[in-house]
Amino acid sequence: MYRHPRLRSRIAQSLHRLSAVLPVLLLSALLAPAAHAQSSAPLQCGLYEYDGGRGQMRVLSSNLIRKSALNGPELLYYKVENGKLGFYNLDLGLDDEYKLAPDGKSIDVGFEQVYVLKTPAPCAAPTELPQTKVWPLCWKAGLMECLDAYNETSVKELESMCASGLPFVCKKLPDAWREAAGLEPGEGGQPAPLGEAAHKTLQAACLKGISASTCTLAAEEAWIAGRYLDARPMLQHACAAPISSSDACTLADSLTPLTAEALAQAAPAQLPQGTFKRPIGTLRELVFGADGNVKGTDLPAMKARLNDGLVRMQHNQGGDYVFKPLGDRLLLGIDYWNRLALFVRNDG
Repeated sequence: MYRHPRLRSRIAQSLHRLSAVLPVLLLSALLAPAAHAQSSAPLQCGLYEYDGGRGQMRVLSSNLIRKSALNGPELLYYKVENGKLGFYNLDLGLDDEYKLAPDGKSIDVGFEQVYVLKTPAPCAAPTELPQTKVWPLCWKAGLMECLDAYNETSVKELESMCASGLPFVCKKLPDAWREAAGLEPGEGGQPAPLGEAAHKTLQAACLKGISASTCTLAAEEAWIAGRYLDARPMLQHACAAPISSSDACTLADSLTPLTAEALAQAAPAQLPQGTFKRPIGTLRELVFGADGNVKGTDLPAMKARLNDGLVRMQHNQGGDYVFKPLGDRLLLGIDYWNRLALFVRNDG
């Protein structure tokens, strides 16, 4: 069991109005052809677009939507009542509601954004409910009863729910594991590395599920633990997953130069020089001058320093960007802001 106040607070936020959620037991079943071609809900299945395709939602079944979002695709579990589409975000662990047109062909998400049905499609089979002691309480009782039940849920039970295809539960597991093991954050608030069993659990959930977010989580935790070569296969799966992420595809490609041979290269005795780039992320370019001054993407000039083989630059948030040089051509990001980052020197 875990009872840490910080973790309890996080769970409380995620479980706000959790009565809107009926998560799935096996999300993969949604992608199988359904015996019926028409949803029983007013919302019609198919592709909905906003502003000429700038925003997209794909209604997969009578209770699941794939929504394109800034940080990757998200799964919404929904139900329709009184002209409103109430949903629970299975990737973020948050609930909300949208307005639904009477004909079920447009969705008003607010802020003058209306998604209109562009391409109708047959509905996949609806999801089924996990048979756990937590969800009936969350569905029928109040928030505090649900929170108490969730707080009493063991790590093993959370692992089981993650394995059943619930991305937001998978995201809670790293905190639960660290709490159970008494692992404290390291330098700069970096999470403590997880053990072998934890990584296998996340990797298995990634490979079994259909959501890119679980695979990205597995890649991030591998990176935190210094298991850099384990990250790319998880990102490749996130790229190819049924609920895929184009960002994961770009990230996976950007890590192609990261090989066992590259990791084995000795750290140079001097600071890097030249321009280093990566194709994705807030920080995409670092220009190192001969005097140790560094210019970054839309950032003030920084001063690089070499410390125990690591390149450090203090940023405007008070901490350091930290990179591990791999020879003189690669910079591997190991701080919070540069997780899953590999900068390659551009000789052009």
